[in-house]
Amino acid sequence: MRFYFKVLLLLAFSCQDDIQTNNPTFQGLRHGDYVWKSTARTATVQSTGIFNISGSDGYGTMVISLPDFSIGTFNLGPGKSPTVTYTENNITYSTQNIGNEYPVYVGDGKVTIVSIDVVNKTITGSFYFNSYDESGFNYMNFSEGVFFKVPYIEL
Repeated sequence: MRFYFKVLLLLAFSCQDDIQTNNPTFQGLRHGDYVWKSTARTATVQSTGIFNISGSDGYGTMVISLPDFSIGTFNLGPGKSPTVTYTENNITYSTQNIGNEYPVYVGDGKVTIVSIDVVNKTITGSFYFNSYDESGFNYMNFSEGVFFKVPYIEL
């Protein structure tokens, strides 16, 4: 019994996630130390099945574009149709770009859709990515990204 109590205490006071959740939310951890949280967001499903979710916090704008509106994991990187772009201070970072440092780094990451609620028309998932600007010298990293119960519209 004592063992279970200690485990319960450990779980109750263990480290917590820095990402705060709201309903709905679209947010991520930028460069590991800044919680980017969109204050304005839109999600659309085109008649071709392409899914886009975009959000802005007033400083930076993120767009996630997936070729298919379905539950699953989408790998990001140069030459792949799933793409994430992030624009801040008139610089656009993309998972399609390649870094210019040695060893050469490429844009990469994953977007995972875990739930599509067709009744309430909301979508939930997670993401992380590394992206570069066109020069390849500047990069943008996001981890612990989530989009939770974001409403979508069908075009």
